[in-house]
Amino acid sequence: MIIDTLLQHVARIPLSVRWLAHQVRLGEHRSHQRGSGLDFDQIREYQPGEPIRKINWAATARRGSATPLVNAYYEEKDLTVMLLADLSASMNFGSTRLTKRDLAAEISASLVYSTLLSHDRVGLLGFAGDVVCYLPPRQERAYQRRIPEAILQSEAGSDPADWWTAVSRLEHWVKRPTLMFLLSDFLADDNEPLQRALKRLCHRHDPIALVVTDPLEQMLPVGTARMVCRDLETGAVRSLSLSRANQRRMAEHTAARQAELGQMFHRLRMPFLTVTPDGNYIDELRQLVLSRHRRASA
Repeated sequence: MIIDTLLQHVARIPLSVRWLAHQVRLGEHRSHQRGSGLDFDQIREYQPGEPIRKINWAATARRGSATPLVNAYYEEKDLTVMLLADLSASMNFGSTRLTKRDLAAEISASLVYSTLLSHDRVGLLGFAGDVVCYLPPRQERAYQRRIPEAILQSEAGSDPADWWTAVSRLEHWVKRPTLMFLLSDFLADDNEPLQRALKRLCHRHDPIALVVTDPLEQMLPVGTARMVCRDLETGAVRSLSLSRANQRRMAEHTAARQAELGQMFHRLRMPFLTVTPDGNYIDELRQLVLSRHRRASA
């Protein structure tokens, strides 16, 4: 996918992306550090060296405390957004206008636009069997092009996605808690290692899973021909008839896999969204962020 075409597509949805930006805008991100923000935390004892204007004289008088009491507030900090992009070979599959990797790049361009619009930092870690590209979090306008370009052009080989390595590298490079978008098809022979890596990720960061999929992975067409498929990671080739029985079996397998993924995300308390090239992912992501914001405010 040509990067200029991708950016032109993103430019056609500025109002939706701007709305998304205002849901996670600067000043709405509560820090665990106490400082001089606007959100009240607690009343505590005055510490030597603090400004006199911070003293809450009314509270001091009510408690009859010998030591003055002061109001403590949560310190407001700008947001750091990280995009964790799966660039393994399975993401190169596509049966419509976009491959899954193209779709991940398009979504990333929208998220970068939204983040920079709200004057927050954004970065990228792309991985397969190992980390293949890394752009540290910055308020960098050039990232509007560089991040989707890195997703599209990075050479990742045929190794499957190694989530544990990606999370380990991320912990080493990104120390502060971040809002993180995971862009992946989450295809794995065994979900247990994936769950362990995501659980580790949840300890420090606030991840949202964007499950990138393709219509042909969800529903097999019916016809009189046969379809030859090649696994993009192992190279294994398989031929199957386009029968109704095979369509039913594939639909059942897809439903079971989606249910298993959904259960895993629910166990981790991780918001998730399934996105397809023919879906309206901006509106869907907008609703997800809004519902997440409502839960956090409740």
